[in-house]
Amino acid sequence: MNDLVDIARDAFGHLTQGISVLDRNLKLVFYNRQFIDLLELPAALVRVGTSLETLLRYNAERGEYGPGDPESQVRERMDLARQFTAHSFLRERPSGEIIQIDGNPMSSGGFVTTYTDITEKVQREAFLERIIEVSPAGFGISAVEDGRLFFFNARLAEMFGMTMQQMAGLKSNQLYARPGSRDEIVQRASRGKPVHDRETLFQRRDGSTFCGLLSLSPTTYQGRPCLFAWVYDISSLKSAQEAQAELQRELHQAQKLEATGQLAAGIAHEINTPAQYVMDNLKFLAGAQREIGSLLQRVLPLLDTLPREGPDSALLEQVSRTREEIELDYLLEEIPMAIEQSLQGIGDIASIVKAMKEFSHPGEGDMALTDINRLLQNTLTVSRNEWKSLATVSTELAPDLPLVSCNGGELGQVLLNLVVNAAHAIAALDGQRPGLIRIRTLYRDGQLVVEIEDNGIGIPEAHREKIFEPFFTTKEVGRGTGQGLSISRHIVVNKHAGEIDFRSREGEGTCFTLQLPVN
Repeated sequence: MNDLVDIARDAFGHLTQGISVLDRNLKLVFYNRQFIDLLELPAALVRVGTSLETLLRYNAERGEYGPGDPESQVRERMDLARQFTAHSFLRERPSGEIIQIDGNPMSSGGFVTTYTDITEKVQREAFLERIIEVSPAGFGISAVEDGRLFFFNARLAEMFGMTMQQMAGLKSNQLYARPGSRDEIVQRASRGKPVHDRETLFQRRDGSTFCGLLSLSPTTYQGRPCLFAWVYDISSLKSAQEAQAELQRELHQAQKLEATGQLAAGIAHEINTPAQYVMDNLKFLAGAQREIGSLLQRVLPLLDTLPREGPDSALLEQVSRTREEIELDYLLEEIPMAIEQSLQGIGDIASIVKAMKEFSHPGEGDMALTDINRLLQNTLTVSRNEWKSLATVSTELAPDLPLVSCNGGELGQVLLNLVVNAAHAIAALDGQRPGLIRIRTLYRDGQLVVEIEDNGIGIPEAHREKIFEPFFTTKEVGRGTGQGLSISRHIVVNKHAGEIDFRSREGEGTCFTLQLPVN
């Protein structure tokens, strides 16, 4: 029998675990070397026949069980041992080692107890848990079957606007913004195919949503099929991407406007030269006509006084007949009017050319003191073709309006957008009433105010919240891009620290108001 015990002790001595066997009287009948080493027990104390009470008292007196009365600690543990029930617990020794102790009762009475050093495992798990806790990504473990959350880090709770207590007990399908999203994703993951970096819309506790990047991996946790989930909140990245996309749209628009401006400036330059010499010639003809007319007014009465009979009678008859044929009296009356109208027309062309050159000049893109009244007048001149057949334009431009620091080219684009929109709103009335566009400027409380009002169709209530959104338009396809008001708002608010707003009554008209800080 002793030989068998020695063989068993030698065999169990090769294990990394410590083993002890107690009989029904709670006395030591078997142990291996690892039992002594793991618990750092004196070899002289550990022998067959040593009672559990002796071992417990030794541990209590050296502080293995923490502060407290050693005898009370021994008594408490002996009472538990006499129940002869299975037990499993962790003991952290004063040295920092963590021992997992698993005891199981034997059918003949007594206990078989194993002692496992899990210090490294616990440290590794604690290290991984710290990594998970400080991770910028949300982490969670949920059951495949019902989505119940078994574990999650603080970052995941923070993403969804909850405390750890509020999130405990939730099911993961409650975190998705769209019903059925989880089922679709889990179905893929449950087939053994991990989901990597999938853009998913999630819902916070307050009902707001955010875009997240979701990765799922199938695993087993606590004996149940589960999913490891990593969630990255990419809402700020999406906002940055949208801002970049808007910047690209603005750049594209600016490039188009720059090309159009360069073309317009070139055309204006080409028109200016012939318009100039046509005007010069008209002025010359006007002066010549006045002089010739003055001469004819003196000559014709003399012709009427000459006798009809005489050597020059045939010549006089020919002059008189030619005078009637060419309707000289009519020409003398109409030619000055025609020249005057031509001069007025060529003057209008020169004004348009000048306004176009100023309006389309690319400038340097810097802020400069600008006369907003003049900018408005140029805007009306270059946009006249859009409104002249639709509406009457009335202006109330404050004569004492201060100069404002702005980018004239960009602000001119805003004013042009608003005037053209007003004309289109009036056109949509299909002639139900005479169109009217009122433009007012004033200075109030350190702000330069521009109002552009029309009596067009107005803006429907359902559209007013989206009127400044990119690509939103109420115009038919091909007539509006939905970028004009969006870009205008960006120019006024973001680039000039101003404000742009509107008031509207459906069927009656709209008034857009711009406010720009003077200083």
